[in-house]
Amino acid sequence: MRIDDLSFDELRDLSEAMVTVAAGVSAGVFAELGGRPATPDELARRLELDRRAVEIVVPVLAQLGFLEVGEDGRYRPAPRAQEELADPASPEYEGGGMPLWLENLRAWTHLPRVLDQGGPVDRVLDEEPEDDPQRLARFMAGMAAAPQERVERLADGVLARNPDAATLLDLGGGPGHISRAFVERGLRVTLLDLPDTVEFVRREYELDTVEDLVTVGADFLEDPLPPGPFDAILLSNILHMLSPDDCRRLLRKVADVASPGAVVGVADFVRGRSSRAVRFAVVMLLRTQGGNTYTVDDHREWFGDAGFDDLQVIDLDPDRQLLTARRPAHGP
Repeated sequence: MRIDDLSFDELRDLSEAMVTVAAGVSAGVFAELGGRPATPDELARRLELDRRAVEIVVPVLAQLGFLEVGEDGRYRPAPRAQEELADPASPEYEGGGMPLWLENLRAWTHLPRVLDQGGPVDRVLDEEPEDDPQRLARFMAGMAAAPQERVERLADGVLARNPDAATLLDLGGGPGHISRAFVERGLRVTLLDLPDTVEFVRREYELDTVEDLVTVGADFLEDPLPPGPFDAILLSNILHMLSPDDCRRLLRKVADVASPGAVVGVADFVRGRSSRAVRFAVVMLLRTQGGNTYTVDDHREWFGDAGFDDLQVIDLDPDRQLLTARRPAHGP
């Protein structure tokens, strides 16, 4: 079914439902009920939430099918919600991305002004300080919420292009969930992200405890990259934040630290292949100075300019793609 097959009333209902579910996740409703069912009153007291609000919202979540209520009046997550919204240890868990989605949705409400005046919108929304640690925590949780199956396919897809790879550079690796997948496959991994991010993820995601994982705090556009050389370089959810010129410049920097025969992997929403790519570009309009989503031909041009060839594309899921290219094993 296409979006334009739905009536405007149906679209409104879906929007309201999604916001309600995301708010429930953000407030801890699903995680708390997944551990111990509760009545709305009990839930409000345990989470220190407003009782009237909980009494109104919890039945909505039940009506939507994400909660179930027992004969004793206590609510618990429905099976799908338990796996995807309540249990962070589940390989299907996606709840960690809901607070970030809500933050982006708040930015989306500024789109009428952006159409008039251009973007991005102010990074400070709802008078939240830009350096508020909760902002970084939401962003990292959103990144870490990737389904494990997609992470595994990404790692396997990169290594299929260079099975003998021993070292990997994970640019903008954030919470380290993808770096861990490569470490588990026997690689020595260097994760590079902004200094504040690295300090946060070392602590909150216990990256210092991961053997064969080194973290580096730096700006990959402005600072030198670790010298390597690396047998594989990964840019996951990076290029869509950048302008075309910065994409080209970053891939040139990547080429300088790539070993002969190295593979570079870009995981992203690819225009012409992902139905979400065109809409996700709106988020980049709202939140970045020059970000966008790009076509396979765009990537092929940037890869070629940096000296990589033999571009291949696979679908990680219906919305996300992995593009890989190789540096020639023997230079000119």
